[in-house]
Amino acid sequence: MKVLLISINAKYIHTNNAVRLLKANSDFPIEILEYTIKDDPSLIIDNINKSDANVVGFSCYIWNITIITSLLEHINSEKIIILGGPEVSYESKHFIHNYPIDYIVKGEGEISFNRLLHAIELGSGFEEVTGLTYQKNDHIYDTDIVEIADLATITPAYFFEEDIEHIPNKIAYIESSRGCPYHCSYCLSSLEKTVRFFPVESVKEAILYLLNHGSKTIKFLDRTFNANKNTLDILQFIIEHNNNQTVFQFEITGDILSPDIINYINNNAPSGLFRFEIGIQSINYDTNFLVDRFQDTDKLFSNIRLIQNAKIIDLHLDLIAGLPQENLESFKNTFDEVFRLGAKELQLGFLKMLRGTKIRIEADKHQYTFSQEAPYQIISNNVLSKDDVALIHDVEHMLELYHNKGYFMERFHQIILNKPSPFAFFEQLAKLYKTHNYSMHGYQVDDVYQRVFPLLSPHEQYLTKQDYLLRSNIKPKLFFETIKDKVLKQKLFTHMMETYQIDINVLYKYSVVIHSSDEYFIILYHPTNKQYYTIKEDIINK
Repeated sequence: MKVLLISINAKYIHTNNAVRLLKANSDFPIEILEYTIKDDPSLIIDNINKSDANVVGFSCYIWNITIITSLLEHINSEKIIILGGPEVSYESKHFIHNYPIDYIVKGEGEISFNRLLHAIELGSGFEEVTGLTYQKNDHIYDTDIVEIADLATITPAYFFEEDIEHIPNKIAYIESSRGCPYHCSYCLSSLEKTVRFFPVESVKEAILYLLNHGSKTIKFLDRTFNANKNTLDILQFIIEHNNNQTVFQFEITGDILSPDIINYINNNAPSGLFRFEIGIQSINYDTNFLVDRFQDTDKLFSNIRLIQNAKIIDLHLDLIAGLPQENLESFKNTFDEVFRLGAKELQLGFLKMLRGTKIRIEADKHQYTFSQEAPYQIISNNVLSKDDVALIHDVEHMLELYHNKGYFMERFHQIILNKPSPFAFFEQLAKLYKTHNYSMHGYQVDDVYQRVFPLLSPHEQYLTKQDYLLRSNIKPKLFFETIKDKVLKQKLFTHMMETYQIDINVLYKYSVVIHSSDEYFIILYHPTNKQYYTIKEDIINK
């Protein structure tokens, strides 16, 4: 019996660990075909139907389930179809009933999938396979999910020769644990019963293997990495084996993160080695209580400031719009307070009513309306109208463009931080984009800078111009006026020549000069380096 496993990833740089784990823990020969959601579906179907595999399995998530279900009816009927993954694990009967599927493997598949393949080969024993849904004689059978108690029994998925050439070009994923100690009602991890840990030595072995084969980004899949008692040990190991090329990413629960761990990293790690993703979601206590989320916001903010002050760890914070009883005003407050923490990235996400979650099952409690197609995103609830959600979407677009993409530097970020409400500023910016019908795609960076100027004071414009000039190592396209007055330039450059011993010919050849109400900003795009100076107007006018 031959098995073909299909992975359809959101992006090329992603790696599907699930199908590799099934292959590593199978007694049968398995071929893996990996695609992205942008690939031509007819190509995927053609490759599946040309394969001599008896069994075809799909790894299912919210980002690929619509594509996968559209493929199923085009697959040769003699092939046995198996689905697995989080998207089909918690309403498996729905998928068995509505699509041409033979089996669904629910939950962790390393043991169940291999047992299922043996049962298919024998034609019997399906009732002994845990976490299995299947239909026989018009009756749907469903066995319970059983978590793998000892993760040391799993063969890891990192060491396939065919993956080696791709390691430098893709994100590599590592697990040090499974499960989550928390039970947030919107999260699939809340449905797992226990938290279990992989042997720390096997985690270190995987890290070294990926480092030695050129991995640039290694992301830990743990839902709460710092719930692991070996957290510090793993971080120390990474620091000791730092190659100055690889970045490590972790999902962290911020309020239980030990300040000792933060201080250890701040004192021993180079800047940029670690990236922490911290889900704040909301700072509304009642909202968090309603989703079974218990968060010490004061301690959380204290830890984030400890991280931010040292500028060693890159910080990515997450918010979720649409949680119960968080109306627009409350969400604005959440957004403003979290934005002011100054993280490098702030992801504004929208509640997804995932299959199997408590919040979806109890959706009527808060009058949720949501898309019936994956990713099941919220449309409205009893305190957040459809228009409110649309407004937050507008703010999210501006946040992405004017903060997360990294086009702007510290001066502009400080301008937003000083606004009475960063949310209101992004809201104004979104209205400006709509009024002028500005495109969110196909823009130049100078367009992005120029479009924000109507919302800025003259001094804020001056600082933003500095940002624009400083972000480039060569003279950029200029969309604003610079100092052209020859007499004034002569005064400025003479002062700089005398004060900083800079050849005046170099100043004339490589400089750009802008002016505010009381000072001049001069930047030199010298071929070997970039330098900038600020000179007060009264010095020149003496």
